[in-house]
Amino acid sequence: MDLEDIRKHYEKMSDNRFIKLLTTNAHGLRPEVYEIIKKEIKKRKLSPDLFEAVLAQNKEYSLEEIEVYAELIRKLPCPICKRKELKLNGTICYTVTSFILFSSSRKEVIIACPDCLNKENKKGIISTALFGWWAIPWGFLKTPLYIYRNFKAKKENDLRNSNNTLKDFTLEHIGEIETYKQDKKMLSYIIENYEL
Repeated sequence: MDLEDIRKHYEKMSDNRFIKLLTTNAHGLRPEVYEIIKKEIKKRKLSPDLFEAVLAQNKEYSLEEIEVYAELIRKLPCPICKRKELKLNGTICYTVTSFILFSSSRKEVIIACPDCLNKENKKGIISTALFGWWAIPWGFLKTPLYIYRNFKAKKENDLRNSNNTLKDFTLEHIGEIETYKQDKKMLSYIIENYEL
């Protein structure tokens, strides 16, 4: 697309769609598009923080910088139990459900306190152990693998620092975190409504 087409495309978007694009899907934009975005933000009288989200998604980060952003997430109340005492971390919960000839597998990223993460992995293990085996051949193949993955994920739930799952989540949502870093309610919304 040439720059004029891009400008017209942004102009046609609703505010909500434009904001969503800037906070979640601005990675890899050409630098010459930045000026168009700045003008559109100003024209719509939107928060200048939205442009910071674009820049955040188009920057290389050191591990230390990712940790700073992850710490914003870690300080939020747990989205499951609502407690504030324990710092949040992340896990991936794996489940397999089988029905004779059909097997359904799911992996879900969860951001919560370590206690809730452990409970979620435990539920994944129990559910998979009870309902994962019953399909031929995938149930027999996936069930032990997913049980193992839950046990492995569970080992990282109680780490004192951000675990790899939380770091990956942080990097994936860096634009939204940058935009709403002063808004704990919006940050909580992001971690509660995340879908893999």
